[in-house]
Amino acid sequence: MPRTATGINGIASRAAATSPGRTALAALTLARLRLAIHRGGAIGGAIETARRARFLADRGEHTHAHRLLGRARGLLGGRRAAAVVAVEEAILAMNTGAQTAAGALPPNALTDLLAQADAAWEAGADAAAEELLDMATRAMFHPSLHFSAAPSALAADPAVFLSPLRASSAWAAATAPLPARRRTPRGRGGPRRLLFISLRNWNFVGGIVEDYRADVRCEVRTLDLLDLSLRPSRRSLLHARLRLARGADLAGAGLLTGISDDIAAALAWADTIFVEWGSAAAVWASLLAPVLAPQARLLIRIHSYEASTVMPQLVDWAAVDQLVTVAPAIREILRASLHLPETLEVITVPNRAQLQRFALPKEPSAARTLALVGWAALRKDPAWALDTLDLLRQTDPAWHLLLIGPGFSSHLSPEERIYADTVTARLAALGDAVTITGRTEVVEQYLRRAGVIISASRREGTHEGFIEGVASGALPVCRNWPDVARWGGPAALFPEDWVVNTPQEAAARILALADDADYRRRQQEHILRTNDWSHVRVHYDALLLGAAAAG
Repeated sequence: MPRTATGINGIASRAAATSPGRTALAALTLARLRLAIHRGGAIGGAIETARRARFLADRGEHTHAHRLLGRARGLLGGRRAAAVVAVEEAILAMNTGAQTAAGALPPNALTDLLAQADAAWEAGADAAAEELLDMATRAMFHPSLHFSAAPSALAADPAVFLSPLRASSAWAAATAPLPARRRTPRGRGGPRRLLFISLRNWNFVGGIVEDYRADVRCEVRTLDLLDLSLRPSRRSLLHARLRLARGADLAGAGLLTGISDDIAAALAWADTIFVEWGSAAAVWASLLAPVLAPQARLLIRIHSYEASTVMPQLVDWAAVDQLVTVAPAIREILRASLHLPETLEVITVPNRAQLQRFALPKEPSAARTLALVGWAALRKDPAWALDTLDLLRQTDPAWHLLLIGPGFSSHLSPEERIYADTVTARLAALGDAVTITGRTEVVEQYLRRAGVIISASRREGTHEGFIEGVASGALPVCRNWPDVARWGGPAALFPEDWVVNTPQEAAARILALADDADYRRRQQEHILRTNDWSHVRVHYDALLLGAAAAG
């Protein structure tokens, strides 16, 4: 959302839609920076300059934002405050794709920036500390560092990646466990009261909610923080964490803003609170539940994406009873990247998946058809599947690729657009050897055409589309997802013989086993036995109902 501005800068900012207005804004900002430097307040001046550059960038004025930051860097010279401008420049470069993530941050810029944050925190200049910590996390957890062609910088080596933050006293204050505020979860008769919380996305938990609504052992309520217009953000939660570190209560930390009597009552009502996604909702719940729901058990479920964002870092894990992950690799990344209390129970259970509906008879064309479900993203790396197809077609031109799902989004980063254009050109060259279904609600019917199901992804938590393909009776061929291979990857989730490292290994596995109906049937039985909801439900009963699950 575009930022607003007040005072003299606000007047110039409102005029920034015109060229004279942008010139006036830059001139005023630089004049204020010169004055701040003269008065010994270079850090404050650098922070204000960075804020004004973000204001311009938010409105699409990237060239003017770059120019403003460059002129400010010249004024700051060798001062440590120059790190503030340098980091903001790096963020802007990553936002626009003008520079690769790996080369965007100047050496020592983050270290210098965080040193300034620590000095501000120690001096009681909390607003400056907050601004600088927010800038550091926007740079370190920029999507281009974690969700591009290169492996996630955090997943590659959490200790090295997080070392600048872990050395910061201000960050330590913002993420320290809060004083013990939990009481023993209450024991009582009657149905178990379950409160499910999410922020916008109910894709993987919606079915669980409905199943437990229909369970006589439960009463179920939901809170969607987006619908409730609470919408906690990274910045508001960082502010709350710092205020709490200074000894403020929930109101003083701004956490009670928007909390209606109904929301407070829902939290107090719950016996178990289940937060879906390690997003802002998880941080929010970890800060409020100990006070507003002191007798409830708090569970947070994290998938793959959130593990490489800042949000799990801001959760007060001392307030959480169970951390639920959907895959062993994600569990291990979280253990390596978070300071989790020894008493916190960390468990891994699959997603809810109704897999029996995929076990349908195959069509004759399936014998020479590979399938990829949910394919059109750099992270899904369909080019890897195309490499496999090319190798197979050298042996038998009858091999075909079925791409299930819509094509590439129109909203892509520069790196993603280059990738998408390259893949699109390869698909066009293959002609009838590839079929693209487009958006569909009947994946199970398309999978009747698939004799081989491929996971070509660079990173996954579980890859539900691949699991559905195996449940359909297709031969499983899973790339050793490079971003999480160090942490066990798919081999910690599936039988090891499903996993291959290269398109050459994938083609060899397909040629050896594609016609072995008995082998495919055994793999289908395995995935139904381990991942179908009829078997997984008991694990969620234990999670959500506890002792009541035995009843």
